[in-house]
Amino acid sequence: MPAAHPDPRGYPWAEPARPGVLGPAGFVEDAPDLQGRTPVVAVGSNASPTVLRAKLGGLLGTGLPMTLTRVEGLQVGHSAHVSARGYVAAAPVRARPGTDVVGTFVVCWFDEAQLARVDATEPNYRRVRLDRTGEGTAVQVYTSVHGVLGEGGTPLDLLGQGEVLGWLAARLGPGLRDDLDHRRLTHPAVRERVRAAMVEASLVIPAGW
Repeated sequence: MPAAHPDPRGYPWAEPARPGVLGPAGFVEDAPDLQGRTPVVAVGSNASPTVLRAKLGGLLGTGLPMTLTRVEGLQVGHSAHVSARGYVAAAPVRARPGTDVVGTFVVCWFDEAQLARVDATEPNYRRVRLDRTGEGTAVQVYTSVHGVLGEGGTPLDLLGQGEVLGWLAARLGPGLRDDLDHRRLTHPAVRERVRAAMVEASLVIPAGW
């Protein structure tokens, strides 16, 4: 996350998606060299050059290629936990068999050192390989170890932070409504109380991996 800690209400701090190479001097729309790198689909703030610049720091000296790729069978919802910065983060969901879902996503092509650094910033996620992309590229994605938010087996689509907190407030009951505030959600005990309440209210479903 950027050193300035952007407002959690604006998560995932979307920036215009475009192919090119992110380096120490900024983003350039050059044809990237992808050899020897691991492609990882970004479903949340890792699609933001600003966020990636803060995460990778000096490791951007080797450049970070970013491309746009069509991916089949991948939806985006919310992880069933609250991040340390007080927002409910995005998480991928594997679409049900027979569901015709195709979307265009940012793919970050990390070298070995960059990938290790990003792995270290994602303690609530694990990398898995996706089955299919429109271009036939074997890509990976970070999937939540907590599952995703949803009801009756149907995942909640990615919402703005105000909307997802409102969705939770309507289902977790009045006793937790005061906790569903970005400032309070930066406290570990509050985050854990909300995460446990998600499970108790049957609002957590498998992401599909």
